[in-house]
Order: sequence, then C-alpha cells, then structure tokens
Amino acid sequence: MGSTLPRSASDDRAARLSLLSAVVAKRKAVALAPEGKLLDFTRWYFPEREGMEFIEGPHHRVIGDTLDRVLTGEITRLIINVPPGYTKTEAAVVNFIAKGFHVNPKARFIHSTFSDDLARENSDKVLQLIGIEGYQSVKPVEIRHDSSAKDRWKTTAGGGMLAKAAGGPITGFRAGYMDRSIFTGALVIDDPLKPDDAFSPTKRKTVNQRATNTFRSRLAHDDVPIIAIMQRLHSDDFAGHLLTGGTGEKWHHLNLPVLINNAEPYPAEWTHGIPIQHNLPDGPLWSEKHSEAEIEVLKADAYTFASQYMQRPVSIEGALFDMGGFKWWNDLPVFDYYSVYADTAQKTGERNDFSVIQLWGRAEHGIYLVDQVRGKWGAPELEETALTFWTKHRGKNVRGFNIEDKASGTGLIQALRKKGVPTIGIPRAKDKYTRGLDAAPWIATGMVHLPANEPWTTALRSELQMFDGLGTGWDDQVDPLMDAIADMLGELNSSAGWLLTR
Repeated sequence: MGSTLPRSASDDRAARLSLLSAVVAKRKAVALAPEGKLLDFTRWYFPEREGMEFIEGPHHRVIGDTLDRVLTGEITRLIINVPPGYTKTEAAVVNFIAKGFHVNPKARFIHSTFSDDLARENSDKVLQLIGIEGYQSVKPVEIRHDSSAKDRWKTTAGGGMLAKAAGGPITGFRAGYMDRSIFTGALVIDDPLKPDDAFSPTKRKTVNQRATNTFRSRLAHDDVPIIAIMQRLHSDDFAGHLLTGGTGEKWHHLNLPVLINNAEPYPAEWTHGIPIQHNLPDGPLWSEKHSEAEIEVLKADAYTFASQYMQRPVSIEGALFDMGGFKWWNDLPVFDYYSVYADTAQKTGERNDFSVIQLWGRAEHGIYLVDQVRGKWGAPELEETALTFWTKHRGKNVRGFNIEDKASGTGLIQALRKKGVPTIGIPRAKDKYTRGLDAAPWIATGMVHLPANEPWTTALRSELQMFDGLGTGWDDQVDPLMDAIADMLGELNSSAGWLLTR
C-alpha cells in the first residue's frame, strides 16, 4: 500500500505563487496583445509610468471601446465630447497613440492641441510610455536618435509623430501612409481652442477652417482616422463646426455630459453626427469625480456648465431673460396676497426630473419668490411634500395652489382636492418659448424679485441664465416662475382664467 508525503507550507506557497504568476502572465498577454483593448493597455502601463493605480470611471470603458473601433478601422471620423478633468488626454492621446505604435511601429501620428507647449508635453508623455521597460519587453519600438525633439520624432521602423498647436503650421509630415489594409496612424486633435478664445469669432474661424484645408491635407489618404476629443466651448466651436456639416463628412460622435439623461434626444441640428450609444445609466457620468450635489454647485456658472460640462453650449445672447432685470431681496415687504405654484416631474421615475413648489407674494412693486422646495419624489412623497408646504403657509392670505394639469400634476391636483386644499389646475396653451417671451418684459422692468441668499438661489440663477425656451438645460424652477408672472402680474386668473376648481 503506497503512501503520500505531506506537502510543506513552502510547497503550498510556491504552488500559489506559480499559479499567480501564470494568471498575471495570461492577463498581461491578453492586455498587451496588439489586438487587445485600449483600456486593458492603459490599466497595465499606467502604474509603471505614473507610480499609482489608474482610477477608472464608467466613461473610460466607453471611450476605450470607441477608440478600439478606430484601431480596427471601423471608425475613421470620430468626435468625443467629455467634461474637463475626465482624463480625456490620457485616454485618447497618450495611451491611444502609444497603443497605435504597439499595433504598428510604422504608424505615423499628427497630434494637435491649442498650444505648442501642451502639444510637446503630450508628445513627451507618449515617448515616456514607449520607453518604459514593460512596454519595450512586449513590443520593442525604437526611437531614432537623430529625431529626439519632443514635438517631432521618428521610429526606426519608419513611423513617427508630429505635435503642433492647432493654429500653427503643419508641414513636411503626414498622418498615416499609403496602406489601407492595416492601421497606419491618425490625426489626433485634443481641445484645439482655449476656453478664453471661445468667444473670439476670429479664433474660432481660424481653427474651424483648418478642418477643411490643413488638417485633411495632412492625411496620407482619406481613410486615415481623424479624432477630435474636446470639451464643448461654443455652439460654433470645432466640434459644432463638424457636427453641423463644416467638412461635409459624417462623424461618429460619443457625447458624454457630466449628467447623463438618456431621455434627451440627439439634437436635430447636429446633422452630420452619428451618435454612439454609450449605454451608461442616468445620473452622474463619474460619481467619484462629481456627485449629484457637486454637479448642482457647477450650475452656478450657467454657460460653462451648459457647454463644458453638459456638451450643449447655448448662446448667452440668445437667452430669453435679462438677468440684470431681476431684483434680489434680503428683506420682504408687506404682501397683498400669496399664491403657490408647482411644476411636477413629467415622469417621476426619471432620476433627472425635479418637482418644484414655490410660494410667491404680490406687493406694490411687483412679485416676490418667498419660499421653495425642490426634489425628486414619487407620487406619495410628492403629495406629502405638497401638503407639508401648504400647511406651512396656509396661515397667510394664500389664494390657491396652482399646478399644471398634466402628467403627475393631474394626480397631485386630485389628491390635494381630496384633502381640502384649494387647488387650481393650470391649462397649458402656450409653449415654453412663448411663455418666456410673455414673462421677459416683466423681468426686464424690475417687477420680479428673487431671494438673494437662499440655499437654492444659485441653482435658480443658473436655470434663468440658461433658459432659452427651446429645451436647453433645466426649467423646473423657471416653469412655476413663469406661471407666477402670468397669473400675478398678467392677471390671467381673472381675465383668461385658470381652470379654477376649488
């Protein structure tokens, strides 16, 4: 009868280390194979290059998967819009270009951004990544010693990179080469315009014109990819120029706002965009970077938030309301009467929809927003909140609780009437733009007073700055404000008449 010798602790440890080593080797082989994913490539090399782990957000997978489609030749014209600070340069410039040389050491890249200094810095990061031991051990890519300038260098295999400012000369070098069967390089444009230059028509025009002449002439052939990754700065910035047909080409478009709202349709004016489905859930794009509460703070600068963070720039000149016309109160006058106005979420299940209830007072010199609650509530919570708000103020001379008679508002009207609240159903015969035009003169003449220092003042100011009546941004606080103006200043309650049913 045979016997088995017991395994020692050192044998077990050696076996575990051997298994771990095999697993790591397999993961490395998968991550660093030329046909492997860009995100795996980034995860593997980032710690060696930066000395820290790569902090990954959901958008990194989407960007990585999209850029993989460029490397395989599926996409040749790509726009990626993403908020500032979301590591777009790391993903779409440094790692993408380094991965491109991994796929094909003969690849040729042109990289362009808003300044020569930044272009050189990004080019140097690519060189550093290529030069690390881990990269060279998998796919040796040797840099020619006679071309070591940070803004222009070549590989011994015949590839290379040129890095220049978007507005500067790009001569003597082309992206890609004449072979359509494999990936041969790309033109990578990262933020071609500085935020400070966004309002200069001359500077926007200079960058946009390069899309139709200089940039395209620097491609070895038409199938060499062009990637533009940027935050939006203006409706007529580089991305806007391309999406509205500036080059006549169709562009695959990955649009990633800081706050995802899947119910929002792709803008009809982006006629030359091919939207890429990101399959991300509603809510913050990267909650570790910006939570919903932090996103609310970002709204204080309405234009920057709409453009750089939501990727939907609006024209400041096109906003309906003269912000200088609003009066901001610290102390309240004596009121003739009060009214309550509510805007309820159209679909209570959508996490980006807010319901708002406001108390307004009518005084000799106009109307005053006295109190407000705003939140995301289902039907039971909405009814409870509305009753609490009414109870809080019913000792005042309140004429009624005005609610739009539509969607969740209809249910709230019925529920409040059963509780004895004098509820007024608001019919909606005009669109938001027309209602905004009706409200604008009252605002411009100083008849609308808003609180200067309430916790929700910043978000309210943001909405008012952005409001154009065309569905841009948010209007949950603006809607009841316009109802209050129409009712208390336009006196529609007595002339045209809400559907007043007590």
